[in-house]
Amino acid sequence: MDLMQSEDQDAIQETVRSFLSDRLPLDRTRVLAAQFTTTEGAGEPAAIWRDAGSLGFFGLGLPQERGGAGFSVTEEMILLQEIGRVLAPGPWLGSVVAAGIAADEGERAAIVAGERPCALVAVASGDRFEVSGTEASGSLARVADAGFAQALLVRAGDGWYYVRRGDDWRVEAGRSLDPMRPLASLSFAGAECSEVASGAAAERLDDRVTALSCAEAIGGIESTVNMSVEYCKVRTQFGKPIGSFQAVKHRCADMAVRAEVARSATIYAVVSLRDAAADAAHHVAVAKLMCGDAYLKNGADNIQNHGGMGFTWECDAHLYMKRAHSFDLTFGARPAQLDTLVREMRAL
Repeated sequence: MDLMQSEDQDAIQETVRSFLSDRLPLDRTRVLAAQFTTTEGAGEPAAIWRDAGSLGFFGLGLPQERGGAGFSVTEEMILLQEIGRVLAPGPWLGSVVAAGIAADEGERAAIVAGERPCALVAVASGDRFEVSGTEASGSLARVADAGFAQALLVRAGDGWYYVRRGDDWRVEAGRSLDPMRPLASLSFAGAECSEVASGAAAERLDDRVTALSCAEAIGGIESTVNMSVEYCKVRTQFGKPIGSFQAVKHRCADMAVRAEVARSATIYAVVSLRDAAADAAHHVAVAKLMCGDAYLKNGADNIQNHGGMGFTWECDAHLYMKRAHSFDLTFGARPAQLDTLVREMRAL
């Protein structure tokens, strides 16, 4: 099992990083995030999405005969890590996953081309989602990127469902802790729907979604380390950079260790999924647990390292702290992952 990046993977990482640096730098992202709530599917966000599609971002894991680049989930991990590094708004994860499982060839091609952004949603208590034949109706609260999305990938009951946006698609913007991930209430009736995974296949898809969400988190976790280190080099106190003080130095070191542990756990989980390892689900649970812990603690330490400025809206530190909470509460929070691991140990 090779855990090092290949030359092709280095090239993918550089391409994605260059694209995001040009189109979605963090200061620009603050402005664009609100535009990703649009229900019109036009404007700069849609142009960014199409350009990402033209570069093959959404088809990295698809075989070439299906319109993809012929790579695997490990390359998707690299893409999402860079997405998380800049807190890029939009349903990146949902679109990457949907491109790999969409049953209809036309829908798959639209997703890969960046013409059909697809949001992920797990039906929660109080939500309504009903499927009748090839149509779905529902009322879902707290759906991320609902306004911009042209399709949904819904986890409900024992399966996953792909729902295409129809005329009767009502979006009501809501409040979100994470300004880069706007939430909305969504209702629809008679929307085109197909089941794309059920039973054991649905559980494997759960693991893939969780592992790739961890990859996105890794980008943010590493960004908090870089932000703190760079700030501690230039901020002076008592005539010295604050990074020279032992307390600050130790805090940055702890952040770097947590980031590396979370990164290693995520890479191992993704490679386990790629190789269909028997214990892949175990490694995915470990990765989610490690990433959630690292993101929350690094987010808090990053704010602390920035001192009084770290608590202001102008400083980007709070954006990563908010994303850490958003990540921790989706696709299985830390208590749920701990329950999974405890059940495994008891079974042994």
